[in-house]
Amino acid sequence: MNKKLIFFDIDGTLLDGETRTVPQSTVKAIREARENGHLTFINSGRTIINIGKIFRDIGFDGYVCGCGTQIWLHGENLHHVSISLEKCREIVDKLREFRIVAFFESEEAVSFDMDSEVDKNWLASEVPKFQKDGCNVEFFANPIEKTVKAFDKFYCVLKEGSKRQEFLEYIEKDFTWIPHGENHIEVIPKGCSKATGISFLCDYFHTSFENCYAIGDSENDIEMLQAVKYGIAMGECSPKILPFCSFQTKKVREDGIYHALKHYDLIS
Repeated sequence: MNKKLIFFDIDGTLLDGETRTVPQSTVKAIREARENGHLTFINSGRTIINIGKIFRDIGFDGYVCGCGTQIWLHGENLHHVSISLEKCREIVDKLREFRIVAFFESEEAVSFDMDSEVDKNWLASEVPKFQKDGCNVEFFANPIEKTVKAFDKFYCVLKEGSKRQEFLEYIEKDFTWIPHGENHIEVIPKGCSKATGISFLCDYFHTSFENCYAIGDSENDIEMLQAVKYGIAMGECSPKILPFCSFQTKKVREDGIYHALKHYDLIS
């Protein structure tokens, strides 16, 4: 199969962390790869509502969003895994009990619980980050039964006094969790990951991981980097991902994506 499937993380891969921009060399490389007949996909922990215009304008064939909970191809939703509304309400209540703040991600919005022990300064800094790219932001409050809507995954911020161990014991049956540093935890339904999203598309296109490339920079990229034949680390990345990569490219702002695709002859 000459057609390859190429998967890109967003933050620290497509998007430069320092300038918060996508280099023109990255846009050029992705468009050239598509012109050469390859299929390109964003593969991100972000849900589809949080894929901003800056990324959509590049022109991807599809999106694996929410760590494999949502899969889109040419504007069509092929796959969606959500958490039941009843369970979502229970989670919000439990997070209050465990003194953990979080934001909750779905196809339609990113939501914050206003009646948790939320740090108002943290809220004031986080909400604009989502709104800047046109992401719909909503708020949960009391009573839970009337304001909480179903979501697909959630991202927790632990603070002094948070009941970390009780929280992890609570989620271990139904969810997988990914650490982001010491006090940040991303929580996804079991059976979903960036790798399962790739597997779904391999089945859809009747191809294998041998024909897939994945590019990332952080620990939540490990499963997708490990799954494909060609795992590529960005020049600025967590050292923990390097054992799962066959190549390390340059930094984002040093034309890292362009350099990676050229290295594998996906572009000329």
